[in-house]
Order: sequence, then structure tokens, then C-alpha cells
Amino acid sequence: MLNLSTSTSALVSVLGGDKMAENNNDEIVPTFQTVGPMDGSENSPQRNSSSPKPEILFDDSNLTEEEEARLEAQTPLTDEAEAYIATIERRVEQGLYHHPFPDGMWSGLVRLNDDGTPYDPSIKEILRLVSGWFVKKDNKYHDVNNLQTSYQAQDLKQVIVSRIKVLFPNLQLTNKDLKEFFLVLLDPPIGQANPEENIPVWSGHTVCLPANTQKVIFKDGVATVNLWEYPAYRRGNGTQGTAFDAFLSFVIPDQSERDVFLDWLAWALKYEDQKPRWAVMLYSLKQGTGKTVLTDLVKELFGVANTSRINGVRQLVARFNKEILQHKLVIVEEIEVRKGSKEANQVKSLITEDSTTVEAKGLPSSVEPINCAFLMTTNHLPTWLEDADRRFYILNFDHEGYNNGGEDYEKFVGLVKNLKEQVGTPAGIKGIYDDLMARDLTDHNAMSLDVSRRSTSLMRELQMLSPDVVKQELEEVLRGNNIVFLTSKQATELINKYASREANAQTHLFTELGYKKARFAWGGVKSQKACWYLPSAKPGQGEVLIGGIKVSMALHLEKVDDLLTTPFLRIDENSLTKQRQHETNDVGTVSQFLRVDEDF
Repeated sequence: MLNLSTSTSALVSVLGGDKMAENNNDEIVPTFQTVGPMDGSENSPQRNSSSPKPEILFDDSNLTEEEEARLEAQTPLTDEAEAYIATIERRVEQGLYHHPFPDGMWSGLVRLNDDGTPYDPSIKEILRLVSGWFVKKDNKYHDVNNLQTSYQAQDLKQVIVSRIKVLFPNLQLTNKDLKEFFLVLLDPPIGQANPEENIPVWSGHTVCLPANTQKVIFKDGVATVNLWEYPAYRRGNGTQGTAFDAFLSFVIPDQSERDVFLDWLAWALKYEDQKPRWAVMLYSLKQGTGKTVLTDLVKELFGVANTSRINGVRQLVARFNKEILQHKLVIVEEIEVRKGSKEANQVKSLITEDSTTVEAKGLPSSVEPINCAFLMTTNHLPTWLEDADRRFYILNFDHEGYNNGGEDYEKFVGLVKNLKEQVGTPAGIKGIYDDLMARDLTDHNAMSLDVSRRSTSLMRELQMLSPDVVKQELEEVLRGNNIVFLTSKQATELINKYASREANAQTHLFTELGYKKARFAWGGVKSQKACWYLPSAKPGQGEVLIGGIKVSMALHLEKVDDLLTTPFLRIDENSLTKQRQHETNDVGTVSQFLRVDEDF
């Protein structure tokens, strides 16, 4: 809470003075009072006394714009006043408005106790606070809120003194006091080391521990830096609004689908130290349907510092992905991967696994816990997902409010405008947060998505549209030509006839089609090769069983080779159904595949 004089409140609001507790990593929310010669002091210049005083006050609510302009013109500022204002404006722009300058031109904010008296901290309290601002490694000091920045000891002293003056402007420390203070803080006697009074030795490691407000975590005598930050808006009071509900009702018109999303969001915020095991994906074919508007709001709810936003999955599954995964919320925009690809499997693992191997540049890889909540967007229909995939809740964001000719464009623009106004202040965001915290999550399961009960209309459509076409066509080829035995190399070539797949896709496809894998030798060659076979083929002693007849493995494999090299022949049939013509005899002669024009 800020207690400011009328003349300084506007300037302080620009600086966000109510965020001082967050910047200082202090768990106590301070109250401030304005002191100092801000108004009417000898350092505060007045308007030219020779100018005639207006009969109407400037704050008169009945003033017209013309009257306000006239009054401004009648009261010119002196050169001294112009210089005073210029100094204030410069310090505001430099972020120095809370620094207690001797000339008195500063915000005058002083921390108060609960009883309203000025807060007078002990040296031990100040040491505890300051020792949590920095960590040291290799004789350099690092700011816990910006680990890329390092200081030498002398530079660090200057930074700390400046920050202490802003926090405790009434505190008077002599040179002797400062010398003793920094001796304890930076160079304590070994036998008197105290982790609450000395800047700790940093291990070089970072973690993300949501809901833990401490920036420095100790283990085995060394410090690890917690990257999670408590969002500043949560310290204040919330204001209720209807813009968020109106926006969400427009982009997610189905109440049950909207409830699932809100429950997912509420659970992820309420239990930030835990990991939801399924993600939300926002899909729309058209651009400008509000996906980014919603993800921006979710980012504010989790905290900008606690959010990682990337485009595509390349960075997410890359070698050096530790910095991305050390955020509570990970927003992946424009996600698009191939079905059965390595990237698709990696994304699914990151959503469900408790830990993963991560690596930061310059540091060895390590297995670390991850508790990210994943929110994804895409303009591509996610047909790469398996049927009834329990890791993605997919919402259709297509509507008539899109920004390129949509019938409801003007209405949608108004909804977005209202929402941005609601979340434009910390109080507006806190109001939405409070509503989410009040939701009843009894029926919500963050560990598993029940797709039989919770599928959206788009998910049900995808279940009809997303059967694996490659798998279907491969099955038709194998069954239609009585292919019961083939080498692993032939299997790869056959798959690639239909689509480029990752190497591990072969195992999934052939296993799902009922084939088993083993090593066999034939044709008098002693070396064995990896092969796929149907159990009914009973391969052995250089032969396989086809339709009750034993056939040479070598002959059957020649048939597969011919199948791979024989071109598909077109036939002119007016049919939407795929047609294949199969010619075979008892031992499985070479087949020809005929496709209709519609397939090409």
C-alpha cells in the first residue's frame, strides 16, 4: 500500500512502487509513506508569483478543455521550475526516482512497520536480505535475478549501497559501519561463516521450484539458484471483471470444453509445484482468432519470468533445452511435427515424464525433474496424434471473428479490447486468478485425460480423420500380397514408399500389424539377418508357411524385392475407393498394384 502526496502519486505509479517487495525478494509486503521536501519545500520551486492566480482551480471537474488551456497559458513556469521538472523526469526515466538524493527530489517512499512507524531494520536483518541478492563463483558475484551479470567486489559494494539506500532511506551507516558490514557479507572469517549473513558460494546450477519464494537453496554447503519468481500481482487485491468470461465464451462456446480448460488452468496455478500430465492445444485454421491473446493472459497469470515462449518444437527437443524446461509454463507456438517422428515422441515424453536429461551450454548433461505445464498453438490440424491420445486436450479456435473478413470481426475486436483493459492492471489479473483459485477441482484429473468423457468436438473429428494412412496402406500391401516374411531392410524401403518415417517407426508399424522380429539365415548363408514375420508363417530351416504350403524364404524375399521395384499401374476407374488388383498362385508369385487416378 502506498501513502503518497497528491503531487507525487502520478510519478510513483509510473515506477510501480508497489513492486519493491518483489524486486527485493522479501517475503514481507512493506507499507510506504512519503517524506521529504517534495511539496512546498525550498527545493520545490513554485510557479511565478507575479502571474495572476486563476479564479478556477485546476482540479475543478467542470473545466472545459478550452478553460484548461487558458489556465495553463496564464501560469508560465519559471526557469527554476522547468529545471526541477526536467530533473524529476530524468530520474524517472533512469529508474532513480526512489533513490534518496540529498536535494530532496525523489519519491520519498519510506517503509513502515505495521503500526505506521518507520521501519528500522537491524544489521542482521539487512545482512539476511542482501545475502540473498547475490551468489559468488570463481571470485565473481552474480545477481540471482540476472545470473549473466557478474561483479567484482568493489563494484558489488557500490550496487549494494545504492539498493540499501532505496530500501531504507532513513538508515544512516558510517564508513566504519559499512566496512564491518561488507566484511561479514563478503569476507567472513571461515569459522564464523553464516549462510544467512554471507553471500553464498554458487554451485553453478539452477532449478525451478514453483511455490518456493526463496531464490537461494542450499545443499551440501553450496547454493543453487531458484529461477521461479513469485508474481507481483498476487500480493495485491483483485478487481472483478466480466471481459475474460465473455472472451472465453466466444472462442470456446461449448461450456463443458470451457470448463475443462479452466480446470486445467486453475489446477496448474493452484498446484504450481506439481506437473500436469496432459497439455492444452489451441487449433485454428485461420489467423487472428485469439490464440495469442489467451496465451498472453496465461503467461501473465503464471508470471512473465516463469514462462518460456518458443516457436515450433526444434528448441524444445534440442540438445540445449534446459533453459526452456526450467520454466513453469512453456508456450509452444505453431507446433507441427510428423506422425511417428522422433520429435513427436520427444514432445509426448516431456509432457508426461517427471524428469528428463537436460543440458546447458558449458555444463555437463544431467537428469533433472521437470514440472512444466505445456500450452500449445497451431494452425495445422494435428493429425500426427494417435487415436485417443491422452496427452493433448485440443480446442478449436476457429470462429467468425477472425481478422480477415469474419462476420463477427467487430464483435471479437471489442471482446479483445475489453479483455486487454481488464488484464492491463495487476488488480485485473489478480481478479481472474482469484476466480480460478475458487474453482471446484474435485472432478479434475491432472494426471490423466479421460478422452472418453472429455473429448472436444475437434478431438472426436480427429479420431475419424487421423488413422495412420501409412499403416493402412502398408497393411493392404502386405495382406493383399501374402507377405508373411521380409527383412528389416526391405521393411524400411517398403515404409518409405508411402512416407518418410523415423527408424523407430518400423518397430511400431510392424508390431501393430501383428509381425514379430527375429534373426534368420537361408540359402546356405550362415550369417543371420533381422527379419519380420507373421507367427502363422512359422519360419525355419530356410522356409516359411503360406496358406499351408511351405515356400522357400529366398523365393518369398525375391517377391518382396519385385514388389519394391514394380511400378504402380494406373487404371481409369470413376471411383473414390482405392482398388488393388492382386495376382498370385500357391507359392505367392509377383503381384501388381493398381490404383485409381484419384490417388495420384
